[in-house]
Order: sequence, then C-alpha cells, then structure tokens
Amino acid sequence: MATPLRSGLFFIALVLAACGREGGGTPAASGPPPVTVELFGVEPHTLVDQVDLVGQLEAEESVQIRSEVSGLIESVGFQEGQEVAQGTVLFRLRDAEQRARLHEAQATLALARDVYQRTQALAQRNVAAAAQREKANAELAAAEARVELAAVALERTTIEAPFEGVMGVRLVSPGDRIDTKEPLAEIHAVKRLVLRFTLPEVALLLAKQGARLDFSVAPYPGETFPGEVFFVSPILDPTTRRMMLKAYVPNDDRKLRPGLFANIRVEIGREEQALVVPEDAIAYDSNGSFVWRVGEDQKAERVPVGLGIRRDGFVQVKTGLRAGDRIVAGGTHKVTQGGAIVAAPPTPAAAEQRAATNPPGGA
Repeated sequence: MATPLRSGLFFIALVLAACGREGGGTPAASGPPPVTVELFGVEPHTLVDQVDLVGQLEAEESVQIRSEVSGLIESVGFQEGQEVAQGTVLFRLRDAEQRARLHEAQATLALARDVYQRTQALAQRNVAAAAQREKANAELAAAEARVELAAVALERTTIEAPFEGVMGVRLVSPGDRIDTKEPLAEIHAVKRLVLRFTLPEVALLLAKQGARLDFSVAPYPGETFPGEVFFVSPILDPTTRRMMLKAYVPNDDRKLRPGLFANIRVEIGREEQALVVPEDAIAYDSNGSFVWRVGEDQKAERVPVGLGIRRDGFVQVKTGLRAGDRIVAGGTHKVTQGGAIVAAPPTPAAAEQRAATNPPGGA
C-alpha cells in the first residue's frame, strides 16, 4: 500500500510531465507552407479582336475560247502560258470560201451602186419612173447588207483574245476541224486577282465595299498581301449564317496564282487600354470565373472577374482587376484563399509564348 507522501510525489510528476508536453518542444506550424506559382503583372494594352477566315483566289476573268463558226484550224498565234494583249489573234480558220463570198458581195454592190446612180440621173431628166428609183434604191441597200454579212463571216474566221491575260492549255492543233461547241484554249486574267470569302454573321458590320484586308498563302510563309473589298452579297446565307464577299488583289508581279487558298485576318473590334491576362490564369467554379490576386503580403485572394475578347492565348478582363495587380498565371490549382505565395520564373515555353503574343493584337 502506497504511503501518502509517495502518492503526492507521483501526482506532481504527472502534472510536470503534462506541462512539459504542452509548453516544451518545437512550436507547431501556423499554416500550410507557401506554394510556388508563376505570377503575371496586369497592364493595359490595345486589344484587337480579329476573325480568321479562309478564302480562295480566282482569276479576275477566266474563259474557254470557242469559235463562232465551224471550220478548219489554219494557224495558231500563241504559245501556252504566254501573256497576250486584248485583240491578239489566237487562231485563224481556213477562210478561202468566206473571202470569195465577200468579193462576190462587193461586186454585186458595185453593180447595184452603178444602177442606182444611172437611175437617179434619169429621174432628174424625168426619164425614169418612181418605181424604178425605188427598186434601184432597194437593190443598193440589199447589196450593202450582203457585203456586211460576208465581212462578218470572214471576221469570224479570226479568233482574238477577249481581254489581256495568260493563255492556258491549247486543246486543238492546226488542221483540226472544229465546231462551235468545242473549246480551243483557255485564257485567264491574272494581273489582278479576286479573293472570294465569306464573313460570319458577327462581323457583318465590316461587310462594306472599300474595306481593306490582309491575307497570307502557304507558298509564302510570313508574307502578307493586301486586298480591297469590291463586292458584298446583298443576302445572308440562311444555312451557314455567312455572307459572301469578293476583294480585288493586285498581282503585277504574278506571285499569286488562281486556286490558292488564302488565310485572311479581319479586324472586327478594338479595345484601347484593355486589361489582358493569360487564359491559364482564369479559373472557374460554380460561381463563375475568377483569378487569384496576390497582395503585398504575398497571400492569395480570390477575385471574381468579367471576361471579354479572347485572342492568342490571352483574355480581356473587364471587371475585377486594376492595372498593376499581380495574379497567379501558372499553378492556379495549387492556390487556396489566403494561402502564401512564392513567385517562380515562368517555364521557357510559357515565356516564349507570352513574349510572342504580348501584347495581343496591338501595342
């Protein structure tokens, strides 16, 4: 049986041990350790909202050459791929028969003119009757008409270029017999091209004649070409909700070819002094979009934001932030409300991307 003194000493030892556990040893941590994240400084920029479109280049004029009359090809007056002026003789048909008919008509005209003149002379002396004068006048007019018809038939044996352009593939050779339905060659006007494209419904306010645009093509990466809209369709396609436009494209150096696809960038809006942040900085929950803003105490604060234009990996923040704010741009999933933040340099890939696109759409 324990004595009272021994029991009292045991109780004091228990109290001292309990006090040692509560007050001694390493102090407990006050919170979770800081998280290392990438930060982004919010600054105002001019933000351009653009629409990327795809169009196709076409020749300003492009036709298949055909003959107005059937006949035999006598000669060819061009080389494939040759540039020709308007009126250049492309083909000649054998025309011996047409020339003979013209000579016959001219001879008939000369006779009719002589008869008409003699009849007029007799009428002045009251020798020829009025009926004779009318007959001579009618025969003269008919002879003149036959000459005109024969001249037209002869003219049709010569086939000329309808406009300035480049000749395409020749489909016939000298000696071939042709008819009016058979294509002989192609000609394309390429000094100025036409860019055909469609505009989405959201950008219809830009659908106006005289609007300027820039585009690029695959054969010339990094180079842009200008164009100017000259045609705007009067209707909107009810199925695609798009409107067709056409733009003239200068092509004096012949670098561009009909048939090329064109990547077009059209400006549909511009915001001056817009606050933009990387899209990676935007987080979402049941209450909407927000960012993590870092205060001077290096702690995170959840800030709801209203968003606007998105462009090149950036998004406009319309409400919630001010110029000069710092936000978490990478590692948002690691951040909690009031959590401590340590800034880390951006990864090489992220830094390169932001350097190439910041500020997006403008300076």
